[in-house]
Amino acid sequence: MTATRQITLCALFAALIAIGTYIKIPTPLLPLTFQTLFVVLSGLVLGRKYGALSVCVYVIAGVIGLPVFTGSALNPTFGYIIGFIPGSWLAGYIAERFKPCFKTWTFGAVSGIAVIYAFGIPYYYLMSKYYIGNELGAKTLLMYFVLMPIPGDVAKSILAGLIVKRLSVFFPESFTWRR
Repeated sequence: MTATRQITLCALFAALIAIGTYIKIPTPLLPLTFQTLFVVLSGLVLGRKYGALSVCVYVIAGVIGLPVFTGSALNPTFGYIIGFIPGSWLAGYIAERFKPCFKTWTFGAVSGIAVIYAFGIPYYYLMSKYYIGNELGAKTLLMYFVLMPIPGDVAKSILAGLIVKRLSVFFPESFTWRR
């Protein structure tokens, strides 16, 4: 695969992540956005190296002031955005190392989202306590930042597995890590 194609795909996924920020589907628990879907897809499709690179492009674009975040770097949810980079990397790592199939891709997506949680929840807690001055208890964190988003994130992980399954059939050359 040419360097031009890899760079183009990285830019495409950075743009999809930005667009996914603003696509919101109302649900009874929390609005469902497609940001994390595109983050894990970047790793699953591009592999760990280029997937993480595409997310870095997205994060840098937001940090320098382009309107790709819904908040700012001082927002308590910025920890999730930081977690996008290792989340994409892990999804790509799993896609590269294990048998290419729906189960692997879904597991990669779930694992990537778990890493995003691992960065986002502590960051949210620390920003709330020390920057905003509103400490959240463990019950509140567990309820609002783990239990409530899990159904949507599991659905997005299954969707990611299905999308990659389809893409791998129709566009096998797009999977840069298969070379």
